[in-house]
Amino acid sequence: MTAGVLLAHGSPDPRSGHAVRDAADRLAALRGSEVAVAFLEHDRPTLAEAVAPLEGPVAVLPLLLSSAYHLREDVPAAVRAAGRPVHVADAVGHPPDVLDLLLRRAAAPAVVVAAGTRRRAEREAFARAVAAASRRTGVVARAAFATGPGPRLDDAVPGRAVVPWLLAPGRLLDRVRDCAARHEQPVVGDGLLAEPAFLAVLDGRLQDASVAPRAGVAS
Repeated sequence: MTAGVLLAHGSPDPRSGHAVRDAADRLAALRGSEVAVAFLEHDRPTLAEAVAPLEGPVAVLPLLLSSAYHLREDVPAAVRAAGRPVHVADAVGHPPDVLDLLLRRAAAPAVVVAAGTRRRAEREAFARAVAAASRRTGVVARAAFATGPGPRLDDAVPGRAVVPWLLAPGRLLDRVRDCAARHEQPVVGDGLLAEPAFLAVLDGRLQDASVAPRAGVAS
């Protein structure tokens, strides 16, 4: 059986690491096999530390919602430093089923808030994903970002339910909640790692990586 590793960015806020570890435990119960955790920064273990005691094949799933810098630079560096072969799953991205679920739960005009990135192509990809979910569900929705360039949260929130497109509780989710409270708007969700539908996506990505390893596996 292939062991799984959730590779998160990491945060100085301990709530984030707790959410990642809790998700790994629930995912292990779902899969019936071990799921470890690792972090790129701010927390331990590193990927090298996480995979060292694991026997047999290992599938690493980057817990990243875009293909920006961390996926292009930090993840390959962590895989090289692991010093053993691992299968790397595709980043999570913007799973349509999860976006649809959250918009239907909002059941009102909504703003879907991502962390933010300096890469215009990534912001546009997220906006397209939100627009597609809006068309599928019939729920009016637009994209906004908690940090960086692009449509800002404060400008988008008035009159709309707030759907955080963030993995876990932490400083960014606090910022989103504070903004929603200022505008007296509801917040839909406590972070994606709390959603069973999102865990099912993670399970599928790990299974895919176990069956068909992505090119560029470390050796």
